[in-house]
Amino acid sequence: MVQIRVMTDDRERGERVVEILLPLLQACTALQAGEPTRLTHRGGGLRLVVDVQPDEGPTSVRLDREDVPARPPRAPVRRRALPPRSG
Repeated sequence: MVQIRVMTDDRERGERVVEILLPLLQACTALQAGEPTRLTHRGGGLRLVVDVQPDEGPTSVRLDREDVPARPPRAPVRRRALPPRSG
């Protein structure tokens, strides 16, 4: 996992950096950025973490046959219980 962290004791300055940084990350087509997570900071500053990863492009899907719809899963076979054992 790759993370970008914004950590500062000056909350206002950190918020200004985040206001600039997040739109840049979201606009970047080479990266996929997750939702930012705000962590607690004892002194009232700012700690923010964003998970990022390279964009692997569209996921390809291979279709074996177009003309045959997928079958729904089969229901389990119900079997009667064995009769009580005698003897």
